[in-house]
Amino acid sequence: MRSAPVLHRRDSYLRKIWAAGRRRAPVVVVAVALCDLAPPARAARWETTRKTVIDPINSELHRHLPSFVKARDLDAVLGLYATDTGSGLAWEGALPVYTGGEEQTFRWEGARGAERLADRYGRLLDVFGTIERAELRIDRVGWRQPSAEGYPASVRLIVRGTRPDGARAQLEQQALLRIARQGDHWRITREEITARQLVVRREPRYAVATEVAGIANVQSNAASPPFHLFGGAESPVRASSGSAVADVDRDGCEDVFLAGSPDAVLYRNNCDGTFTDVTEDAGLPRPYPAAATGALFFDYDNDGWPDLYVAAVAGGDRLFHNQGGGRFVDVTTSARIPPGRWASMATAADYDRDGFLDLYVVRMGDHENGAPRPNYNARNGVPSTLFHNNGDGTFTDVTARAGVGATGWDLAGAWGDYDDDGWPDLYVANEFGGNALYHNEGNGTFTERSAAAGVSDGGAGMGVAWGDYDGDGRLDLFVSNMHANSGWALFHPDFPAPVPPLFRLLALFTPEVQRRTEAFLDRLTRGSTLFHNEGDGTFTDVSDRAGVRDAQWGWSAEFLDYDNDGRLDLYSVNGFISGPLLDDV
Repeated sequence: MRSAPVLHRRDSYLRKIWAAGRRRAPVVVVAVALCDLAPPARAARWETTRKTVIDPINSELHRHLPSFVKARDLDAVLGLYATDTGSGLAWEGALPVYTGGEEQTFRWEGARGAERLADRYGRLLDVFGTIERAELRIDRVGWRQPSAEGYPASVRLIVRGTRPDGARAQLEQQALLRIARQGDHWRITREEITARQLVVRREPRYAVATEVAGIANVQSNAASPPFHLFGGAESPVRASSGSAVADVDRDGCEDVFLAGSPDAVLYRNNCDGTFTDVTEDAGLPRPYPAAATGALFFDYDNDGWPDLYVAAVAGGDRLFHNQGGGRFVDVTTSARIPPGRWASMATAADYDRDGFLDLYVVRMGDHENGAPRPNYNARNGVPSTLFHNNGDGTFTDVTARAGVGATGWDLAGAWGDYDDDGWPDLYVANEFGGNALYHNEGNGTFTERSAAAGVSDGGAGMGVAWGDYDGDGRLDLFVSNMHANSGWALFHPDFPAPVPPLFRLLALFTPEVQRRTEAFLDRLTRGSTLFHNEGDGTFTDVSDRAGVRDAQWGWSAEFLDYDNDGRLDLYSVNGFISGPLLDDV
């Protein structure tokens, strides 16, 4: 599993887009290249809109309202409203749901009507004895549907903390607003609560144990070339690194390898809740000689000992053979593994069912010398590689014959037999465009079926996980994408969307261009996707219904049954480098 890379500022994503009309900017975080597409007059109009509409809304609602909630400053909260009453769900009508779970979950249903906002927020604040964090996430603003009360907006208020009795709690409240400029400020003129849910837990199930366990590694990747996409040669962004877990010495306790450079570390599990750094004793190089990214334990020679593959963006991929007892030796050359470049991660499966694990290495684009082209569906990445395990300790590159040489700027891949035909299939996530689903034909070749299966997605794909979340016996699919908390701004009519001049001209005669542009921006910024397997070779996007769309700036995820109730849960890793403002991570 890959860990999250880093970005220089919380709002760099939008600020680079907003500045596109004023300076030449390459493709940015969400792969929107605007510099050559926005006429000067349109860019100037957007700059005015940004200063007078987008920034003030972002400041007063997205930032100030939750900060006032966290400070329990009721007068300041009410000062952001131009009305004294709201509508929608009242505070009565909370019903328990998921009663068998370790957490208590309450969902509001039924009672609706007018309610004084002072009473509404007073009741909300009474839920919490202490508020640790509050967020107002603006999902969409209806810029094209203004009324006398302002623009419609859909938002979610999320409050986390502890109740007066000490139980941990999170409340999420969904609302439809109307927002309007009144004098020098933007105010909420109408509020309708459409949904409300509260989750409570007496004691946390997990506790941070990093320091107690003796894990002292701090991830770095100094050997990685700079990612020019995010600032040229001075870019602070480098390749991120992942981790791998296996019982390398077969003592019954799982050990962990953390990739990176110069510090790639193997921690031996002492079976008492602590770990010991055994990197050098295990025969692994220190400092690590490559810009390591993904790591994978897999027993490629069927000797019962987990071997280690470490991918790299520079300096070469490496295969380490476990000689027994957790002692490794570098067999990259003898195994006929080429150095490779710009690898994101590796994933293993016996795709031809010959009894030996084969290896697929997912590769991104050349971030040092290039940029994704086209930026909305990049196909100029470094081709990913399928290595066939020959069963004699060597591998053969069969990518071309198998038909799985994805050339997206790919960050993740995972094997899963989605159609239950007994042959492992492969899904590959592209950070800049549509993803790939390779169906295993059972003869050593694959057919790309993402469009037919309905899983092309089109978001900023960075993680893949298979799991039967609903227990129907079929593997479902979760794709980690970017959710941009400031994405609502991109749908303003003045925003210089990445539309070529010819299509901009066509937009004068048909609304289809605008519709497709907005659909593209929505896919790019809306967040992660959960695909339900329909059992007929197709999938349905159920992300919103399942409540997993907003996993924030998602990097990877895993299905696991954390509470042992027989149902798969989902853990999602997210985040980016930020400045002091954490709104967009």
